[in-house]
Amino acid sequence: MIPNISQQHLDQFNSNGFCILEDVFSAAEMDDLSSVIEVHQARHQERLNDVGTEGISRADEISFTSHLAENDEIIRAFCLRPEFVAITTTFLGPNIDLYWNQSVFKGPDGKAQFPWHQDDGYTPVTPTPYLTLWLALNDATVENGCICVIPGSQKGGLVPHVRTPIGLVCHSLEDPDQGVPIPLHAGSMVVFQSLTMHKSGVNCSSGIRKAYIIQYSHSNLKNLLTGELVPDKIPVVREAKGI
Repeated sequence: MIPNISQQHLDQFNSNGFCILEDVFSAAEMDDLSSVIEVHQARHQERLNDVGTEGISRADEISFTSHLAENDEIIRAFCLRPEFVAITTTFLGPNIDLYWNQSVFKGPDGKAQFPWHQDDGYTPVTPTPYLTLWLALNDATVENGCICVIPGSQKGGLVPHVRTPIGLVCHSLEDPDQGVPIPLHAGSMVVFQSLTMHKSGVNCSSGIRKAYIIQYSHSNLKNLLTGELVPDKIPVVREAKGI
């Protein structure tokens, strides 16, 4: 279903750095997508079980499985759907590429939050911000570690990040301001700017919290540190027309 993006959504996105699009996809569609993603995630989880950690993934706690669209035609086709054409052209304008995509599965009975960060903190790029869509594959709740954001945090631009064993950190988990949690039904998403500070909480439930993170950018995206074009992006839209 093509989402109805209102002026209120746009105002929230510009002022708070994020907005919520409810029920863009059905729970059945998310089950179908999850079944494809889980094949790739299971392979990744096997490696984690052997080595314990891989990048910011940690066995039995949280796993990030990237480049799904680049390695699976079904997932690639999903990322090119008309819903994403409508969302990306509304928030970013014409000439859009798929920049990055990854599943994030958070295991039950975890002990650690995933720390506060800005997506730009991992790889500074220009033009910024790009668009992050945090899509709930199953219901994301406060209990199972839904995403949290700090409204308006994008207005300060890219802030310093500290490297830790559990990822880059730009805002303390001990700070009184711990933002606002964003629970979502399966098929709903948070749309936020790549400069918006966000984290996810501990999964205190008995099940796995499953999300698919899809990031879209302008087609001329460059690495801010090298000045070179970011390679291997998947074209999505040119002059507001799907490719």
